[in-house]
Amino acid sequence: MLEFTFRARQSELREARTLVSDTLQEHGIDSHHASAVVLVVNELIAAARECDVKTPVRLTVAPYPQLTSVRLQCDRNVELRDKPFDIRERLIQHLAIAFGRRRRHDGSVDLWAEIARQH
Repeated sequence: MLEFTFRARQSELREARTLVSDTLQEHGIDSHHASAVVLVVNELIAAARECDVKTPVRLTVAPYPQLTSVRLQCDRNVELRDKPFDIRERLIQHLAIAFGRRRRHDGSVDLWAEIARQH
């Protein structure tokens, strides 16, 4: 399991993409799957920032034999739909077998996605 915390700043998305990609490949994850995970991570963090989450967000990436689980913990509710075209939602839907958001008991929200590994 990989855990990272990202603070809101201009370079945040680039740093997240690089760190996740490099770490997954160091753990033997193929570059195609790592790229899919990186795209999903990018969209989840971007959604949080577009919904005015200003606090640090905690990202957890857990690779398993059949899939990689991604969780992004935010201090407030976040909308994944980016109206009117829903491009973010369609991109995540294309890459993940399931995704959504879950409210936690402390009022924070987890954005999550499960990305299948191709064998």
